[in-house]
Amino acid sequence: MNRVAGTYLLCTLSALGAYDACAQERQTVPATQACVEFNQRVVVLVRNGQVTAADAAIRDALASGADRAQTYCAGFVLNNMAALVSVSGRFAQAEAFAERSFAVLEKVLPADDQLLLRPLQILASTRFEQRKLTKARQAFERMQKIRAETPQDTALVHGMGAALLQAEGKLGEAEAEDLAALYAWEKAGLGETADAASILTALGSLYIDEHRLDDAARVLARTLDVLNHAPDVIPMDRIRLFLLRGVLRAKQGEWRESEEDFSLALSMADQEAKVNGAVLRPLLTSYAIVLRKNHRRHEARAIESRAAALGRDYIAEDVVDVNGLLSERDGVKKK
Repeated sequence: MNRVAGTYLLCTLSALGAYDACAQERQTVPATQACVEFNQRVVVLVRNGQVTAADAAIRDALASGADRAQTYCAGFVLNNMAALVSVSGRFAQAEAFAERSFAVLEKVLPADDQLLLRPLQILASTRFEQRKLTKARQAFERMQKIRAETPQDTALVHGMGAALLQAEGKLGEAEAEDLAALYAWEKAGLGETADAASILTALGSLYIDEHRLDDAARVLARTLDVLNHAPDVIPMDRIRLFLLRGVLRAKQGEWRESEEDFSLALSMADQEAKVNGAVLRPLLTSYAIVLRKNHRRHEARAIESRAAALGRDYIAEDVVDVNGLLSERDGVKKK
């Protein structure tokens, strides 16, 4: 899904083409040289951690006297800021930028203009990441009022719809939406990109929810192949995949292989400056459970302590129902 969510596990990241598009600087901006340069300046500031300075530049551009072209440009650059900030896991801040982007663009564009879709998509996905499901659905319903003119647009809408349906437990409907999103990415010639891989990961998560483990294994193998060749992959794409595959392998009783996947995912996460707790907490919790299954209690206790240190902002069961998947009934007893 555009990098937002599969089950609660993937709320990745994205309906999420926008995240990746911005990371790869493919995001559309009004084709004036002044706006392109302004966008580049703001992107550099955000990537250097100078979000306050970037925000100030936007506010200056929108100061009294801004004409329609300046307003139009500022709205798009705000959207790119939202996309970049969301990649780092700062979903509340990304949500605020997406809200502002939509509000600005809504002033200068028709209500059903396709260019409103990107900020709405980021708005829906960042709210989803924060478990603001009612507000996420509100943004999604507004997305549905936008005319989808390209397969990419269609993919974004189906991907976000699938995430919400899966969160609501409507797995059959969610699968249909995921498959429609995947078809749309393929129709756009983007079936081998990270955006398509995010849909495949979402499908794998859904199949685990449905206890269709062979289907999940098949889909996740395909996901890994795409990620190994796609030009637009970010580390979080792989972290989420290996986390999910670790859960799958534990469900299949492949405990050593599961441990390897969780270890790899954690190693990758530790190399990132910031990994959202909605991903890190279930990763640590799952890893500890598998370590105990493999009779490595000392290592498990260390991982459990690290999970506890994260606090209670994110509950593991909200993202991956780890205790339901790997519990005492699986022969894992805490000592």
